[in-house]
Amino acid sequence: MPVAPGSDIAGYRVVAQLGSGAMGDVYLVENPHLMRREAMKVISVGGTSNPDFQTRFTNEARTAAALDHPSIITVYAYGVENDAPWFTMSYLDGPDLASVRLSTADVINAVSQVADALDYAHARQVVHRDIKPANIVITRDEHGKLRRAVVLDFGIARLADSPQLTAANSVVGTMAYTAPEIISGQTADAMSDQYALACTTYTLLAGTTPFHGDTSAAIMMAHLQQPTPSIAQVRPDLAALAPVLERAMAKAPAARFPDCRTFAAELQRALGQTPGGTATAVAPVPPAGAPSQPSHPSQPSHPSQPSYPTANTGGQPSAMPPGFTGFPGQQSHPSVPGTAGQTAWSPMASYPGQPGYPGAPVPPKKSRKALWISLAAIAAVVIVAVPLGIFLANMGGDDDAPPTASAATQAQLASFVGTVCAVQHDALYCWGNNGDGQLADGTKDDRATPVKINGLTNVTAVSVGGYLPSSSDSSATISVCAVADGHAYCWGSGLFGVLGDQDDGDRGTPYQVPGLGKVTAIATDFHTTCAVSDGDVYCWGWNANGEGGRGSSAGQINTPTKVDGIGGVASISMRLGTTCALTTEHKAYCWGDNRNGQLGNGNTSDEYQPQLVGNLLDKKVTSIAVGGGSSSTSRFSQVCAVADHQLYCWGAPIGDGSSDQTTPALVSGVEKVEAVTTDLNTVCTVASGDVYCWGSDGYSQAGGSGDPKIVNSPRQVNGLSKVTAVMTGTLTSCARSGDDLYCWGDGEIGQLGNGSKTEKTATPQKVQFPA
Repeated sequence: MPVAPGSDIAGYRVVAQLGSGAMGDVYLVENPHLMRREAMKVISVGGTSNPDFQTRFTNEARTAAALDHPSIITVYAYGVENDAPWFTMSYLDGPDLASVRLSTADVINAVSQVADALDYAHARQVVHRDIKPANIVITRDEHGKLRRAVVLDFGIARLADSPQLTAANSVVGTMAYTAPEIISGQTADAMSDQYALACTTYTLLAGTTPFHGDTSAAIMMAHLQQPTPSIAQVRPDLAALAPVLERAMAKAPAARFPDCRTFAAELQRALGQTPGGTATAVAPVPPAGAPSQPSHPSQPSHPSQPSYPTANTGGQPSAMPPGFTGFPGQQSHPSVPGTAGQTAWSPMASYPGQPGYPGAPVPPKKSRKALWISLAAIAAVVIVAVPLGIFLANMGGDDDAPPTASAATQAQLASFVGTVCAVQHDALYCWGNNGDGQLADGTKDDRATPVKINGLTNVTAVSVGGYLPSSSDSSATISVCAVADGHAYCWGSGLFGVLGDQDDGDRGTPYQVPGLGKVTAIATDFHTTCAVSDGDVYCWGWNANGEGGRGSSAGQINTPTKVDGIGGVASISMRLGTTCALTTEHKAYCWGDNRNGQLGNGNTSDEYQPQLVGNLLDKKVTSIAVGGGSSSTSRFSQVCAVADHQLYCWGAPIGDGSSDQTTPALVSGVEKVEAVTTDLNTVCTVASGDVYCWGSDGYSQAGGSGDPKIVNSPRQVNGLSKVTAVMTGTLTSCARSGDDLYCWGDGEIGQLGNGSKTEKTATPQKVQFPA
């Protein structure tokens, strides 16, 4: 049974559980003497109480602890507690190679480091026996460059061959990477580790394992009998590497390279002969049945919208879609020219096209043509024994935060212009505004209680976005995207191809976006959608401000296109042309619109590719959110992030601040911050399990009475405790406490989710999910 955080194991305090496998569990623990964090593996399978097993464990632990190499995990201590053997090792704050996608140059770099570690161990008569992507963890430096590739489970992997753990004639290891001689019953040696490393390299470059089969027996026979596949068949650009990989995967051990270092050196030499050299990148592997991803030459402006020459910019070119001038009734922002003297907040009379607001006209809709850290493993078959992999990927937590207050939990709440969505028990529910069919219930009727989105299972993330023109002949356009079963789905308004279907038409049911690998995060807004696929960012839809990360501001992106310059991404956020992402190494990157300095790089120039938020380089960033809105003349945007338990914001000032911040500024009045959300000049945070909000509060979205309409410092929202996630979006805020969700603020079209339609409330209302 897993040990709860706060408990002790052998004198170590458990901070969080990092992973679990058939051999046991892995925990993040605190060393009480050295005051540092370590990873602890507790072996819990049958036979651990057997004295022979414990003796074997001690021998293997000592062997592993004696290895001293920068690319071999460092074993600190070992012992037996309540008949359960355990050992501690260094905690690596980075992803394993089963959960990220690397450029070819980074793959060869990582493989070279692993090869050096293997030869070091082989010279000391230590064989790993289970080399695979999930047993290799990488870390990056402050500039995003790959720094170390570290092999897990050296020596300890041999425990899987214990008589107490294996049946007669069984094979230990992960079959997709197991050498033919091991399958035939021979003893593992340096040559079999080289074969496994070659299979791992092939997988990292091709996105698929070299040998396939519907059963474990079929995979075994493939290793034994099928010709070694050529990488050139799936990566023609890497044809020069094919002979090297084929030799390292030769059926006969004697036909392979004399050692792993030679194999890696030949890979490096062959890489220099490829068309792209060290710049060669790995393309995503499309899901079964999906069309292959074409190249994306520069796109012209959208055919129905040739240019935006003067809208709302005083004659200057504008990146905004035609008709966009902002949210009606939005607070005039003090830093926006031309808004001086306007009232701080004018009540929002209506969402155009939504009859829920009394006294508002109901204009016809303007006609339009017509989503550390994943612990996913490469698809592989494990025979009898398990990987002893210690999953040391980023968990999104910080030193004192509850493990559930993570970026993944934050991503399960979203709202925009009266539409609210939340993940509940692995299903997705949406309610409120339904003007574009975004509730996917076959109607365009608003709903005051949650509607389950059919067709989606194992939902892990959701995003709601769009834009709201203020002209009288158009209304809000809202899109919803979600991650379900590792795929990206989008529906609702489809303008500018935001749904990933190369069409402008609306969709009333979820559409699976093709051309992506395993998706773990998603964000959509302003007719652009970006998703995290195998650790990389892919964007599609509108790209006027460079929010799609394409290297320019021109045109529409018709299919998911990789954003260069960033990898190992854990979460992503976007609003009004600005995109920010958080990597598994806790670094923040932003790109796109920078009119208020919201990219945090010290200036106000737009950036078309990811830029590191420099002032936070020496800090551990665990949450980031982009927000914004518009006055009658211009947009404004702000970004907030949690770094080392503290909150930083930049861009347009929150509340009635007087000037923009082009670099992160520390927010006082709130401590031990775990998560942050921002939108429409309102910010909410989770700190020590409580919710604090400030900024605009005209509709009680900051938890006050609405008077004053601006709250200038963090203020606790009453009635909530043990909060694990918070969201604020377009005048409505929500927070998760335990298994329940509560919303407050504007509720005139049912966005509080409790069955009522209330103008505003500062009291959190429990959302009524269907039984």
